Amino acid sequence: MTFHPVFIKNVDLILGDEATGQNFKCQLKSIQLTPDTNVVKEKTACPEGQFAEVEDPEWNLELGYLYGVEDAGESLADYLLEHKGKKVPFTFRPKAGGPGYTGTVTLMAGGLGGDVGQFSSASVTLPLDGQPVKVAAITP
Repeated sequence: MTFHPVFIKNVDLILGDEATGQNFKCQLKSIQLTPDTNVVKEKTACPEGQFAEVEDPEWNLELGYLYGVEDAGESLADYLLEHKGKKVPFTFRPKAGGPGYTGTVTLMAGGLGGDVGQFSSASVTLPLDGQPVKVAAITP
């Protein structure tokens, strides 16, 4: 079996139900599911007295996006601001229509505005409930 790395290019990021939610892919600059894992270590006074355990990870959905106006719906920045504090399902497919991940995130407001003479961009880190779940590709 040959390994093929994923090239992040034409993704899907749907906030809300996959069938009816909004796909914010055209506003994204970056997207990543990241685990935050705590390592617990203890050591005693003898050479064999070293112990380590790894807690279950706490996951985040990290988004880098352009701030702007969306012609066919709501901008991601406005959606996050309007729905801050709400738990919504998400679907992330690294290649549009392909296999991906789903879960539930708590929405938080992201940045608005930016530097003069530059495209306005911001980032936000949304906490997941539990872990992401792998989903199969969409069948035509």
